Amino acid sequence: MPLLKLCSIFLIVLFLIGTISSNRVLELSDRFLDVRSNGIWLVMFYAPWCGHCKNLEPIWNQVAQSLVDTDIRVGRIDCTRFTSVATEFSVSGFPTILFVKGHKTVEYRGDRERNDIVEFARRMDGPAIRYFGNCDQFKNVVKDKKVFFVFLDDSRLQDKTQLKDNYTRIAEEFQTVMNFYSTSLECMADHLGSANEITGKKAVFVCKDGSCFQYDEELVESQNISLREWVNKERFPAFIKVSPGNFHQLMKTGKDIVIAVLEENQIGGLTLKMSEFRDVVEAIALNNKNLYHDYFTFGWLGQPDIANNIAMETLPIPSLIVVNSSTYQYYMPKLEEGEKVPSPQSILELLDQVKNNSAQAFGGETFLYRVYRTYYGAKTSLFGMWRGNPVLTTVLLGLPLGLFSIICYTTCCTDILEAGDEEDESETVDERHQKRE
Repeated sequence: MPLLKLCSIFLIVLFLIGTISSNRVLELSDRFLDVRSNGIWLVMFYAPWCGHCKNLEPIWNQVAQSLVDTDIRVGRIDCTRFTSVATEFSVSGFPTILFVKGHKTVEYRGDRERNDIVEFARRMDGPAIRYFGNCDQFKNVVKDKKVFFVFLDDSRLQDKTQLKDNYTRIAEEFQTVMNFYSTSLECMADHLGSANEITGKKAVFVCKDGSCFQYDEELVESQNISLREWVNKERFPAFIKVSPGNFHQLMKTGKDIVIAVLEENQIGGLTLKMSEFRDVVEAIALNNKNLYHDYFTFGWLGQPDIANNIAMETLPIPSLIVVNSSTYQYYMPKLEEGEKVPSPQSILELLDQVKNNSAQAFGGETFLYRVYRTYYGAKTSLFGMWRGNPVLTTVLLGLPLGLFSIICYTTCCTDILEAGDEEDESETVDERHQKRE
């Protein structure tokens, strides 16, 4: 019995140690304002009543575990209790994720996924430009990173001071969303397979979709495309999953966005029909780079909400929509009679028409469209609430309407009741006068 009791105690202690070590999220208070300069922080500002905050909580614990090998302290703070902290950091919505390093504060605006948040924190923890110490590091980054930029900085190459200064400035501007590196001549030549492809000058390359290609400075003269504009256009792969976290970044590239509108199930899977359609759009993106690379960014949606909001209607699944990043107008392929899914030929015809400015455009960002889009968004949100929890939706809408009805009743009916009382009093007085007479 004593041995069994000791074993039980030992197992309980091990469980408690494991629980404590796994929960690496620090619960902060208003004293954070005094210690914010001591170290590097990644902080989630939350409210207990916030549903999105509760959904983020398990992911936030995983973020803390993933950053345990760094100097970044992961914490969270209840803004309903410590309002002074929320005011100091100008927090207006929940959850808000901030990277705090001394007096430098950067808000995370990407998807609420563990890998994305961890990559953001690691990026902000270091310099804007990281140097590859050896070619193995370069090869590993090529395997791990979908898109990154690299400056070919070698003393044996012709110096390009202005190009390097521009690259440094751009790296600092885009540090929150992109990875920037510098490397030697040998590493880039080894990756390209030949040093002959390098012009002998210091240069900027973008590496994505399994290959690296160089920024051509002649573009500045021929097409008036600066290095910053080139980086902005090239910072996404040929085919990407579109999400609320990256959609507005995609719109900033200046390219039109070609989106396959699909719908994932609860475990993130697609039906065979949807997978095949996604593969068709991806094949068009990869096999026609020479035709469409400068004009379009290709991607797919796991949920149709963004596309429905743009079109202001419920689109069929699967379908395809092309969004103009400047005007917010959209284009859709014409379906043949009996055709439910756009064919590759109809998609190619639409892309050529959009490219030549001959496609029929719908929607836009005019005042009337913005008003209708707001109405459509509110209607869709209410319908979603009703479908998810009709009882709670009834309570949320019924209470305000009930109070409003009571206020209207008391306001409008009080005068009528008072007028009725005055008439009764006047009739009573008249009767008394008649009796006296």
